[in-house]
Amino acid sequence: MLWNQVLLAYDNSQQALRAVEYVGQMFARVDNVKVIIFGVYDKVPEHDMEGTVFTDQVRARISVLERDREKGREGLEEAKKMLLRKGFGDEQVKVKYVEKKKSVAKDIIDEVKTGGYGTVVMGRKGVSNLAGMLFGSVSSGVIGNLVGATICVVE
Repeated sequence: MLWNQVLLAYDNSQQALRAVEYVGQMFARVDNVKVIIFGVYDKVPEHDMEGTVFTDQVRARISVLERDREKGREGLEEAKKMLLRKGFGDEQVKVKYVEKKKSVAKDIIDEVKTGGYGTVVMGRKGVSNLAGMLFGSVSSGVIGNLVGATICVVE
């Protein structure tokens, strides 16, 4: 894993925006740094159902998932533009947006392992339990299970 291959986990949150700012400040002027802005979206089921009250509710939920997916894609592109304004070259910043396979934390870990990233930067959010109070659920899942990479959690 290479330290200059940075995975920036992004979820459209305020904490993720701060993580983008951090990456911009820390890495924009460092030679040979590559940043992948990585997002995970929920699976959007196919829908070709007859009109009933139930299927109308399912269609409404599917519409929400589709809007969330598009909003996520737009957020990733905005994060890329922020990094370009901070001084990164277009060839240094890529966007990767994938459908959730396991959980967000596990999908981040899988991406780090398969992509050879040496550095992970992410925001902290969520307060569901003691670990959540300290790091957030996704970030605590990554911290607790990722070996061999530097992890930076931005508050």
